Amino acid sequence: MTSVVVTRRGPALWARIDRAGAGNACDSTVLAGLEGWLAGATDPDVRVLVLTGTGRSFCAGADLAETTGLLGDLPALLALLDRGRRLVRRMRAAELPTVAAVNGAAFGGGLELLLACDIAVAADSARIGDRHLAVGQVPGWGSSVLLPLAVGPALARRLLVTGETWSAEDSARRGLVSGTVADDQLVAHVDALAAAVAALDPTAVRRMLRIARPVVADAAWEREWETLTAHVTAQATGVE
Repeated sequence: MTSVVVTRRGPALWARIDRAGAGNACDSTVLAGLEGWLAGATDPDVRVLVLTGTGRSFCAGADLAETTGLLGDLPALLALLDRGRRLVRRMRAAELPTVAAVNGAAFGGGLELLLACDIAVAADSARIGDRHLAVGQVPGWGSSVLLPLAVGPALARRLLVTGETWSAEDSARRGLVSGTVADDQLVAHVDALAAAVAALDPTAVRRMLRIARPVVADAAWEREWETLTAHVTAQATGVE
């Protein structure tokens, strides 16, 4: 069974993380499925990429069972975490607009997947937060880099440092998502967004993405990654 279900809905290629029993947490099978989703968008009639989750969770973040199990193999653990980081950066560089259809809880790496998308729409029941500190971790897939661009530095620090969770309404009011819709209208709403994009000139859309996406300095990505690497290495070795 695949952990990511890829389906075509009109002009959009949807990826649905399908690990509802694990909160749709990102393990290596999910990362592989999302990599395949990005690589598979070769049909010229596909004009939008959409990411969502199964059940009541969008994505709970990196799979703690898998990462904890790799503490005895530090190179493998860092390779897994780096794979997620590279996925986020690939999403931000996609030639097609990316949409997060946030159907439920988005925490940690799930927030980072949301932030990687050009547009995020949240169902009314969605709950969103960073939550890395709640499990003794720090970000590595971009939330310290991308969150300030979405909500501003002050609110970003608040979300990162307090570990609080925002409602869909709060997330929209603070600019983390573009809007909210009733849970049972989320898919239809995103279908309409995809149709609107598909009605536009595709070359112009690609060029618009180049200038509309905020530019992030490589140094910011590297500072986050170096911090995560040092933190995880200390946890694995017991040496600060």
